Amino acid sequence: MTSTSGFTAITKQQAEPAVDATSTPTFERVLSVFETAAPGKPFEPADLAMLARLQRAAREHYASKLDEMLAAEHPAEMPVALMRGAQMLHRRVANALGQAASRQIPRPQRVEDHAQIAELALGSLRARADEIKWHAFERTTMPRASWRQTNELVRAIESIGMERQPLGGGATCADAFAHCVLLASLNVGILSAPQVEIAHRWLCASATDMRVEPFFDPDAHWYQLDLARDSGPQRICRTNEPSATTRFFAVSSLGAKLADARTRLYAGHAAVAAAPSREVALHFGAFLDLAERLWSPDWRRASLRAERERAQGESIDVVIGLDDALRALGGDDDALAQSMQTWSLRDRSPSGLGAVVPSTSGANIPLGEIIAFRASNAEHWELACIVRRIRTTEDDSWSIGMRRLSTDPVTIELTACAAESPAPEPVAAIYATAGTDAGRIDGLVISASAFGAAAEFMLPTQGGAFRIRVNRVIDRGERWVRVGFEVLAKQAISAARVSAA
Repeated sequence: MTSTSGFTAITKQQAEPAVDATSTPTFERVLSVFETAAPGKPFEPADLAMLARLQRAAREHYASKLDEMLAAEHPAEMPVALMRGAQMLHRRVANALGQAASRQIPRPQRVEDHAQIAELALGSLRARADEIKWHAFERTTMPRASWRQTNELVRAIESIGMERQPLGGGATCADAFAHCVLLASLNVGILSAPQVEIAHRWLCASATDMRVEPFFDPDAHWYQLDLARDSGPQRICRTNEPSATTRFFAVSSLGAKLADARTRLYAGHAAVAAAPSREVALHFGAFLDLAERLWSPDWRRASLRAERERAQGESIDVVIGLDDALRALGGDDDALAQSMQTWSLRDRSPSGLGAVVPSTSGANIPLGEIIAFRASNAEHWELACIVRRIRTTEDDSWSIGMRRLSTDPVTIELTACAAESPAPEPVAAIYATAGTDAGRIDGLVISASAFGAAAEFMLPTQGGAFRIRVNRVIDRGERWVRVGFEVLAKQAISAARVSAA
């Protein structure tokens, strides 16, 4: 094993930081002890003490930078070197602490030995949560190797029954593992870096006594993870087939906590460890918006994830933006020649699709944008919006998630009902129906600029028109809105089938 004599000199340099301005570790010798040591032999107490000091110093170093980010009214884009340096350092610390814990498991005979192992594992899981967070800042996914080591560590801690043992401050390994899973579930490309940081702080303060269980409770569990694999959490499917190493995560208890946090936010209090400001309140509100959709069982859209079907070797034609979607549905393929893209499909379900896009084009895909898509060389277009856009570091590509809005969209022209003369210009729109468990939902997709300009329109039908009033927002993006409506009057009633404009 590497000698510890070098650590004495390091210890005397109390002022030496754990990281420099570009997040490059200056404690390389500390980490190399854990990464190059011969397998099997436990690490020396001096090694572990130095590693714990490195983790504390690293967290203090980054905490100051993150506090500055939260305090800024318009935070600057975080340098890529800083994000990747932080990812790497937290990864190496998590791996080292996890290895130290795993090497002691076959040896302990005393209760205090088990407690020390659990403390090491807790430190590893906290460092892993930091790694996940810094990946979310960059909108990238954590490497599979990190998930593999995390999952192996959790199995090891479970083998000695210490995963729920309260440690310093009442923290448990189960809670720290759940924080990793919940942070990973938020990493869909929607939250900004300050919003992810707020999410992490809220989880550390509020997500306690988390249920991480080997059995499936459909009323409580929303995510699952197989400890025998090298992948992160997945939303539970209706056709779930668990194995002995599958763990299920309950988020039902978070619903009430999220509701309480929103109530306190409306009263002017952000329940996170950050200096109160308008910016922090806005970041916290954005986090709550996403967390309620993903974690709260009371949210009206909450449902089990639809089963995914692999789609290897298949591709789709895609046009991005409302204007091009209108052209596609109108049959104007010539006008789309320059803007049409071809994406490789990864999977599909009744509710949406997943695609893999090369890194050169994935960075330019706007999150939340509306798209029209069709199977390559087909004629029928469908409507969707981009809900996930994450770069996968291992294959240097982007993972794109699309939520299907309608399988049979049709272009129409709405005419605003106004008393002034001349009559207003028609508004281009898409009549987009969607099937749900409760039945069919009628909706109109229009530009955000047209929304609010008028509340009542004439909607053309086959042989006539309906006078309608827009009465609710169903979906929205940055430049488009999908609205619901009520029929006020019918003219020349016929089959209520919308015709193409």
